[in-house]
Amino acid sequence: MSRGARREPIFREDAHCGLFLDLLGELPERFGVAIHGYALMPNHFHLMLESGRGNLPRALSWLLSRYTVQVNRLHRWDGPIFRGRYHNRVVHQEQHWMHLLAYLHLNPVRAGLVVRPEQAHWTSHRAYVGLATRPDWLTTSELLAAFTDVGGYKQYVRDLRAKRGEVPEGFDVVAFGRGRVVSDVDVKARRRTPRLTPPKRALGQVAHAAGVKVRELSEPRLGRVGNPARVVAAWWLVHASGLSAVEVGRLLAMRPADVSKALGKVRAHMSRDDAIGALAEALETKMENGSA
Repeated sequence: MSRGARREPIFREDAHCGLFLDLLGELPERFGVAIHGYALMPNHFHLMLESGRGNLPRALSWLLSRYTVQVNRLHRWDGPIFRGRYHNRVVHQEQHWMHLLAYLHLNPVRAGLVVRPEQAHWTSHRAYVGLATRPDWLTTSELLAAFTDVGGYKQYVRDLRAKRGEVPEGFDVVAFGRGRVVSDVDVKARRRTPRLTPPKRALGQVAHAAGVKVRELSEPRLGRVGNPARVVAAWWLVHASGLSAVEVGRLLAMRPADVSKALGKVRAHMSRDDAIGALAEALETKMENGSA
């Protein structure tokens, strides 16, 4: 799962949590992503998202890169905040989706940060039970209807805390995978699987946007900036094509570790007026407009 770079916290103070939620609240309008729940922990976060347009990678890349840029500006820091790419799980069954909401909201309790979920101010639980104003970008009606009403949801959470509730069959496999930790982002799949950009086409997109030949994308260059198009190409192959660091390395003659560094570099340069930031922004804008 995606944790803090260098094993450091992602959210060091309340202002960081507020900033993250402000950015999260932009996803529905920007990317058409429905937000059903969230839980922010000191060194990781959990989201329940529904992506109808199949553009979850773009939405999450935008969220993480913008958060990184703004926190770095706030504290005059430099470098990545998140370690690696987020992980996601697709949730098909409604009973799993319902249980996941309660599971996320009980994270601060299990971690010993609070005694009751109502005491956690950086989860969506308080909005669900009416203890906090529900932000316009948070969708609570669907899950509350699944629980019948607020009372049904409260009872479900109480039963889980008291270990009276039953975990739906197969939930551990859906949420945790095979021996892996729970994911940061859980997606309710109602429509077809997102269509990824073929790697060859992705490389062509980067080359065209950068004004270079495709073969130049695998050429290392000396200097502080190096080869900006190559850095962005590594990020774009992960971002748009869903390739692993090893697969990207084979295409661009890079070590997997260098691919990971390239991803962090692009996230850190997003919104900057430089070669890397401008190229990454151009590619994301084209994809959002359906022209990539």
